[in-house]
Amino acid sequence: MKSNLITRTGHDKLVAELQYLWHEERPEVTKKVNWAASLGDRSENADLCK
Repeated sequence: MKSNLITRTGHDKLVAELQYLWHEERPEVTKKVNWAASLGDRSENADLCK
């Protein structure tokens, strides 16, 4: 007998989180990384991105 390892609600929450991270959070992080890269070495400017 095969059992479900995740509920439909749990799956839907994970999908919603993935969509949020991919479409909202990631573009913001990408902008900050690009901005830091434009200033030079990313490791020196890491604290500016927080």
